[in-house]
Amino acid sequence: MYYKFRDLKNYKYILDIFLNQRLFSSSFINLNDNFEGQFFSNNFGESKRVRLNPNKEKHISICSFSENYKSHLMWSHYANGHRGIAIGFEIDKSEYKIDKVEYNGLGSFENLPLKVDELKSVFLNKLNEWKYEEEYRIITEKQDYIKIKIKKVIFGAETKNHDKEIISKLIELVDNRIIIETYKG
Repeated sequence: MYYKFRDLKNYKYILDIFLNQRLFSSSFINLNDNFEGQFFSNNFGESKRVRLNPNKEKHISICSFSENYKSHLMWSHYANGHRGIAIGFEIDKSEYKIDKVEYNGLGSFENLPLKVDELKSVFLNKLNEWKYEEEYRIITEKQDYIKIKIKKVIFGAETKNHDKEIISKLIELVDNRIIIETYKG
């Protein structure tokens, strides 16, 4: 099972995830790591850091999620300091290629322009500081939705009762087999 952390500030996104059983694959320029889309290249006679230009390169979108819902940092960064939720879900692996992110620094490539597989691998190498995310990604060549099957919803330790009631009623209407828990740390 994988987990997507969400705050509850914009219910439109939460409703979309539950009602349509899908996650959005966003353009890499919208991700919170400013080193996304960067790599090193020796194509210039010396090793130089290069940033992909989203206006010139083949479009790359990313759907990110974690295998671990117990990370305090994930709750803090992506679920509004434990006031949001973690959505546990499964993905049809015959329909999507799921890649594990490596935390060994930015990639290095000899020749430019990059081939499609090399472009995708740029987004599977991150700095070690992000290791706590235990991140997996589906990388697509267009902005799209990734179909999921929601299995569990975990409320953060600080989620307000009013929000729990609303999300619980939504879950009951969508699929009453979805397990509901509250994170206890």
